[in-house]
Amino acid sequence: MKTLAWIFALLIGLVVHGPRDALATADGPDYYAVTGVAADDVLNIRAEPSPNGERVGEVPHDGRGLQNLGCTGGPTFAQWQKMSETERERARRQRWCRIRYGGVEGWVADWFLTEDSDPPANTNLR
Repeated sequence: MKTLAWIFALLIGLVVHGPRDALATADGPDYYAVTGVAADDVLNIRAEPSPNGERVGEVPHDGRGLQNLGCTGGPTFAQWQKMSETERERARRQRWCRIRYGGVEGWVADWFLTEDSDPPANTNLR
């Protein structure tokens, strides 16, 4: 049963993140980097997994070393199997990840994250 759960989690990760995270563990990468944020903008850290959640911090457009504390949202594997590509992309926009960056913990939109190897030495993780 544990093996089936692990395979399911891995498949969901591949669907949600695509090939870029293919080598990540079943529960996701240890660290993320910011992607898709304009150079003159920031990624907001929210108190809740919602665009309406209180802003508790921010990450620069090129931020790295966001520690993964777990993600929420998105379809079940059975739901994903029945979805069109358009529905799968829309579902991806419902996923939020809890992170720690620069001593701040909170939620960021998953669609602005990509897997990062190890945190840069100058990242202030606590």
